[in-house]
Amino acid sequence: PPRGFGGGGGELAPGKKLRVGYLSGSGFWNSTTTARSMRSQYALHDRARVEIWCYACQGDDGSEPRAVIKNGCDKFVEAAGWGHQRVAEKIKADGINVLVDLTGYTLNTQTEVMAIGPAPIQVSFHGFPGTMGADFIHYLVADRRTASPDHQEHFTERLMLVPHTYLTNDHKFSRREALLAPGDPLYAQQAPSLAEFGFEESDIILCSFNQLYKIEPEVFGVWMDLLKAEPRAKLWLLRFSIQGAANLQKQAEKAGVDPNRIVAHDQFPRAREFRIKSLAHLFLDTPLFNAHTTGGDVLWAGIPVVTLPGENFAQRVAAGLLASAGAGLENTLIARTHDDYAALLLRLAARPNALAKIRSALEAAREAAPLFDTKLLTSHVEQGEKLMWEVYAAGEKPMHVIVHPRV
Repeated sequence: PPRGFGGGGGELAPGKKLRVGYLSGSGFWNSTTTARSMRSQYALHDRARVEIWCYACQGDDGSEPRAVIKNGCDKFVEAAGWGHQRVAEKIKADGINVLVDLTGYTLNTQTEVMAIGPAPIQVSFHGFPGTMGADFIHYLVADRRTASPDHQEHFTERLMLVPHTYLTNDHKFSRREALLAPGDPLYAQQAPSLAEFGFEESDIILCSFNQLYKIEPEVFGVWMDLLKAEPRAKLWLLRFSIQGAANLQKQAEKAGVDPNRIVAHDQFPRAREFRIKSLAHLFLDTPLFNAHTTGGDVLWAGIPVVTLPGENFAQRVAAGLLASAGAGLENTLIARTHDDYAALLLRLAARPNALAKIRSALEAAREAAPLFDTKLLTSHVEQGEKLMWEVYAAGEKPMHVIVHPRV
């Protein structure tokens, strides 16, 4: 269990707002998915209830997301080059009530700051997909799909469960180019063609834009069986490494599949990214480590996603995304077993009309879907932070917090 609150307790002073600090080891750099995904979230907090302080442990990268974040908080502390003790002392001196670690065990980790314990309530959110295994982290923000109640004993933190996916997807504010209408002048300029990317009109394009290290032999075997069963299908990957893509093509050939049916491309230009990705008919998720930010991207592009939830946190994120996509498709696209995953892929790949209907449902729902409602998620996170504080103020030890839906 998490370490206690250290003898805290007591109410906020009259008229004092809850002071929430967000700690970023990456300095809110554009190169991190957390900064890009959460760029609007800080400004959307209810300033009648909370103050938002941000602590950046890397210098300014000059990016738009970092500038948006900086403008969206009440105080922005530039802490590049500071030692962990100095950062912790600053956070304590600032009177932060709830400290949120956005980094976990990733880029320029600030775990040492959290271990010093500068705030009475310490939370892990968004940056690291799983338990920190540390008794100085009191809460982990998650959702019921990603952190099933059956798995709570495997977390050292207490869980703060939001009603929909815990993963922020800011597309409705920052990636509206995916919604261009045919009458828009940019629509024709950005429109990709199938031939441009090596496809034909008759192809069924199955994509997996996840990092290649997420593709394990077992699931790749399922995909090869799918290509052998559906001769119109091609598999579309991103070429994160030249050798990695080439190795997968060699494995396809060993499995009896023409390696030319494995199509690999470099990352797409941002302005056209979603239009290009929308050429795909179906996204094949990787059970070993799900699509997280990538899952939100492809659902925003209208591409159906088939996933198979596993046991750990990182293997269950895509199920939470689908359940929050607003199209009622979680029972259609979330497989239960390995065999179910294989059968579901084959069934959908063989039915382009069914895939087209699912795409239409996703596109119709996306602007109103909880998955892309950053304001709604922010209100839920804020509600959870207030509940955490109420537990602390009552002198209790950390306990699971369930946030109920708010419209």
